[in-house]
Amino acid sequence: MRTAAFLASTLPLASLAFAAAPAAADNPACRPPRVMVVLDKSSSMQTGTIGGVTKWSIAVNAIGQVMSELQDNAEVGLMTFPRPDRCGPGGLDVAPALNTRTALLSALASPPPTSGYFTPMAQTLEAAALEPTLVGAAAPRYAVVISDGWQWCSPYDPATRYDGVDAIGSLNAAGVTTFVVGFGGATDASALNLMAVEAGTARAGCNPANDEPSDPNHCYFQADNSAALVAALMQIAADVSVETCDGLDNDCDGLVDEGLVRDCASACGSGSETCAAGAWGSCDAPAVDVEACNGVDDDCDGAIDPGCDCTIGSTRPCGETSDVGACQPGLQTCGGDGTWGSCEGSVGPMSEMCNGVDDDCDGDADEDEGIILRGGTPPPLMCQPGEVCVGGACQPEEPVVPPSDEEDPNSGTDEGGQPGGCGCATDGGGSGGAGGAAGGLALAFAVAVGIRRRRRAAT
Repeated sequence: MRTAAFLASTLPLASLAFAAAPAAADNPACRPPRVMVVLDKSSSMQTGTIGGVTKWSIAVNAIGQVMSELQDNAEVGLMTFPRPDRCGPGGLDVAPALNTRTALLSALASPPPTSGYFTPMAQTLEAAALEPTLVGAAAPRYAVVISDGWQWCSPYDPATRYDGVDAIGSLNAAGVTTFVVGFGGATDASALNLMAVEAGTARAGCNPANDEPSDPNHCYFQADNSAALVAALMQIAADVSVETCDGLDNDCDGLVDEGLVRDCASACGSGSETCAAGAWGSCDAPAVDVEACNGVDDDCDGAIDPGCDCTIGSTRPCGETSDVGACQPGLQTCGGDGTWGSCEGSVGPMSEMCNGVDDDCDGDADEDEGIILRGGTPPPLMCQPGEVCVGGACQPEEPVVPPSDEEDPNSGTDEGGQPGGCGCATDGGGSGGAGGAAGGLALAFAVAVGIRRRRRAAT
């Protein structure tokens, strides 16, 4: 009675998962999944109880509730074990088809005996991997194994404990995806965890090392009461009816490959791709480009512009380094091949010219002393002889007048005041002499220096 009340209270909530989907029979384009329920019918399912209700009754009622929602949109069949009795491998009770709820409940109407029925779970899963009504389907294929105990036959052989893992491998090879459900507190959590991992249906964040039914985060579905069993089966029903990228209407809602988007990535970043007409489209992650000399890691290998001397279009100064006077640096530009081009526009120091410009780049313009060219060649004259540089142009220099104090040597008087003297002092030894000669040389040198100074002043 308690179980019936629970099922009635949860049915509206469970119906939300499938209410929007039309029946597969009404949708010719629908390709419903094929599901085989593999149910433990060992004696412990009848002798064990939860809340005063046998585990067998709870399991049958849960299957009936889920089938009310699923049977129009999935082809569901049934295998139970053992069969025919004790420890024989399970066999087919109901072949997978649409709308098999009534057939399944009829096959489950008789409970197991209270003793003598063991748990050949692995043998039954091996049989399911060969069952033609399951593996012969063109649609997605699934198995849902529900057990309350350990892999067990009498006498018990510990070496067979993990045979179920190998049996899952056989189902994988046959293209069947298996979901594992442990029911009650006597399950072999270690074996069921490993079976779920092998099946590829391990739950997110699970711990495969769990070995007690009470441990948290199992990889399989652990159901300890009727509510948990219904929730597990409803989750599995939602998973098996999910739309896949195959060009078929897997969830039988009248749409094909709708809303299917998945993550993708390239070496340059992450993106997504969308399914259309049964095929995944191109990934919109950043493209991997051919490396170019552009300052960017185009192929996203962690290296920027390998083999390039420079970034295309970049510039740098070259040649002359001074910008004093007429001097100016040049400019190099990086070409399309990632190498520096020739130096253009560089102007270095030159011999000073009379042009108002600091040609030799020493901070002064039109000065007399120009730079000495390579090889020690003296600079050329800025102006012709008789010209001076004024204001950046050569102009005639002012006429030079000889000294006005020069006299006719015959117009002087001698020491005695007589005409014809040299007009110069003597050394006391008479007329002329060495003293007179020295005085004449001194006078000539003084005149020459004076002329030179006047010329410089004129420039």
